[in-house]
Amino acid sequence: MALQSTKFHLSLNVSNLTRSVAFYRVLFGLEPAKVYEDYAKFELVEPPVVFSLVPQASLAGGSLSKIGLRLANEAAVADLKERVEAAGFATQVPPGCCTGTLKKMYVADPDLNFWEIATGADDGSPAMELPQVAPAPVAAAAGPVVWEHFITAPLPEFIPHDDGTVDEVRLTGTFNAVLAPEHRQQFLRDAYRVLKAGGKVVVHGLVGDKPFSRQPQLPGLASMVQHVPLQTEPLEALRAAGFAGGQFTKFSEKAWFQIDGAELREIKLVALKPEPESQETRQVIYRGPFAEAMDDAGNVYLRGRRVTVNAAVADSLSRSAAVEQFLFVKQDALGTYGA
Repeated sequence: MALQSTKFHLSLNVSNLTRSVAFYRVLFGLEPAKVYEDYAKFELVEPPVVFSLVPQASLAGGSLSKIGLRLANEAAVADLKERVEAAGFATQVPPGCCTGTLKKMYVADPDLNFWEIATGADDGSPAMELPQVAPAPVAAAAGPVVWEHFITAPLPEFIPHDDGTVDEVRLTGTFNAVLAPEHRQQFLRDAYRVLKAGGKVVVHGLVGDKPFSRQPQLPGLASMVQHVPLQTEPLEALRAAGFAGGQFTKFSEKAWFQIDGAELREIKLVALKPEPESQETRQVIYRGPFAEAMDDAGNVYLRGRRVTVNAAVADSLSRSAAVEQFLFVKQDALGTYGA
């Protein structure tokens, strides 16, 4: 029996999400259905495709030979060619093709993924060597250094970066792989090694509210999940590796799956490599909403009271999701504090 599907889902790695959304908005002639900091998608009706974009460092540059898009007729090809050229993107037509009418053309997206736009009928033109188009300049090219591990890749013995040279380490599904605890902790310590002081580690994956020992049988992309950790496990592992300031930036309200009485939720957890400690101190005031709070370093903050902390701790609080809950007291040239 032939496979029947209502929509085909294609996910593409891109080096700059904003730039790629701008390109595909022009190419498809419609607005994205969703745009987040780490994900965007277009819902195409004809052809029925869910086309998603995921920012991924250092993987751009033509990982695909080409992507084909067949249109109804020559007029549709010509209209699309005019639209993308009007937006400033270069197109090319294969030699010996399209005498009188336009049946095929090529355009490269900002990451050098080549699109062949053609009519459904074969025009008999020779295959064209894909044009050598230089990628558009990216403002962030000289920006943050990001290294990412996916669940489908084995853990490297060492992350290929020097000590203190990486701004962000992304662990996408890493906690959902089957790993010996000591192997995983060694890897997290290596992530700590390569990060700059103040750099962050981002964990994205699926967790359970109860222990879940067997491998789940999940549909779609979730089928890659081999292990479901307890929802407290990733944070505890990061703390054990030396990370601080852990906070959940995503914790799905509704469980994605319920299996064997366990609720499986999507999380995104961010933690920081602490700044080197110094003798310098700062004063902070906890605004609430609770009567008191405590940070990972063990500092206790009573609501409305001034607390003197290490400057590195104050800096970590100022870059955390809880920043609005604190008042950072200013220090004048004489070393005295004032609100």
